[in-house]
Amino acid sequence: MITKFDNYYDQICIDLKKIVSDREYTGDGSSSKAFAYWYLKNTSVLNENDIEEILIDGNNDNGIDAYYLDEREHILNLYQFKFPAKKNNNKEIDLSAITKIYGTLNSILKGDIENLISRATNIGFENLLGLLKDQPVYEINVVFVSYNKGVISEGNINYIDEQENILGNDIALHHSCITRENIVNIFEKVHRRNTLDLSFKYKNLQLANNVNESDNDDTYIESWVGVINGKALIQAVHNDLTRIFDENIRLYEKGSSINEGIKNTAENNETAKMFYFYNNGITLICDSAKTSPGNNSVLLKGVSIVNGAQTVNSLASLFQDNKLNDQVSVLIRIIQIQDYKQRAKITEYLNSQTPIKESYFIANNVIIRNLQEDLFNFNYYLERQINEYTYRSKYDDMSKYQDFTILPVEDAVHHYIGGYLNDKANIAKSNKSVLFEPNQIEENIKDITAEKVIKVDVIYRRISEIITTYRKNRRNDQNSEFSKFLGIKQPEYDSNLFSFVNTGDILILNCVINIQNRTNDSSIDMAIKDSILLIKDVIQSQSDFIDSAPATLTKSSRLFTKVQSQVEHKYSGESSM
Repeated sequence: MITKFDNYYDQICIDLKKIVSDREYTGDGSSSKAFAYWYLKNTSVLNENDIEEILIDGNNDNGIDAYYLDEREHILNLYQFKFPAKKNNNKEIDLSAITKIYGTLNSILKGDIENLISRATNIGFENLLGLLKDQPVYEINVVFVSYNKGVISEGNINYIDEQENILGNDIALHHSCITRENIVNIFEKVHRRNTLDLSFKYKNLQLANNVNESDNDDTYIESWVGVINGKALIQAVHNDLTRIFDENIRLYEKGSSINEGIKNTAENNETAKMFYFYNNGITLICDSAKTSPGNNSVLLKGVSIVNGAQTVNSLASLFQDNKLNDQVSVLIRIIQIQDYKQRAKITEYLNSQTPIKESYFIANNVIIRNLQEDLFNFNYYLERQINEYTYRSKYDDMSKYQDFTILPVEDAVHHYIGGYLNDKANIAKSNKSVLFEPNQIEENIKDITAEKVIKVDVIYRRISEIITTYRKNRRNDQNSEFSKFLGIKQPEYDSNLFSFVNTGDILILNCVINIQNRTNDSSIDMAIKDSILLIKDVIQSQSDFIDSAPATLTKSSRLFTKVQSQVEHKYSGESSM
């Protein structure tokens, strides 16, 4: 019997085949590699280079297909991806795959990292080990992403619980499962087949404040305030958790003390009845709202939760574990509005009362506002707010911008600092969130200009293309694009000497800018080529550079400084190596 999951499988395969072709994934696991890229591309804020850096490609990955460190919370996510044959999408993850990743975790947490690094034969896994050695990690979350039913059998669940109890003595250890149901929702979101509609029962709901937002009497903002049972709320949204936060600039902060407090309150018999009074509630924004007072239900079209991600996800986590108390009630506010600018302002202001990613709040900085206006003159659309262009396109006429280059403000500032500020360049790679902190950002962007932003954007995009050719070569030694770019004949080319390229985007960018600042006739390709060869020589000149994991090395302030010094000496006719 054909199910919806079979039909979606075929459609997802179309996306994956394109990724396999574009990125030249090879071998029996090419679909799973493409699936990993597809998932991270569509569920994270990471760009193409970031994703490729954290993928553990090839053999001897020890059951870990990707990793991502949340530098703010020091939470390490370890991913295992499975895209099984179509006939197996109704099964669950094999125990052998589960034991492999937890066996690796046991070796990492109970073993000698230095010894593991010395024995690692996979560069991606070596980079992960290097990160664990050099960065503080207070919590690990194992994420199983599989186009099947996930982990459902009692034996598999018991094994995971047992392993997490054993290893949890050393570090906070959790797991989560992204199943075929979640993946279908992601696919729908990616392809924007329809806006999200939501219907639920409420305990009470009444019309609240209404505003005529313009001189046009036909346009209004309407709002309702009410109360909904916690379980009723989660039952209404649980199948759409991957889409319901489309316009929310905050992501769920798994494991934070605030969310643990929310869960404790909602689980405990003594405090659950007070949840309404202790919690700020949630705000939903929608294109239209229709209420049915007779049966206490409401239908929202084009809906998104713009405030309350922590509350909803915390309650959903309890609901999944059958621990959500029946007495939990949640304050809800519904805002019906179709004007993009007001929707964006509402979202921003609702999320400005609690700490969030610093880069989100430079949108109204006068320098950034002026930068956006200046970039319009060069056919660049600087997105001051997250996904600004996409959401404005839903409500405003954006035809005059249709041929513009879309550039997120975080990328613009990040690449500008990485390229032009030598003393901050390594931080742009190792901990870019620091660059956006209030006590840093004014100093970091005081000299930013449209011309500099465009220059680093063009160079960075070209560097990304060259890095992609290196990755293709690593996967397929018959591919010679990268070696040809460097002007090295294939028999003389050793890809291991250029392993830094995989994670070296900002290092190369900084080097290119420094070279071009000293040479008036250096083309972008020539400067990139010279930068890669120069960095390679600098690394090969020092044993401690050679012995470092590539991902650790390309964040090193010492390597950045050494490369900057070598550029200065080389282009003044000297050598410092």
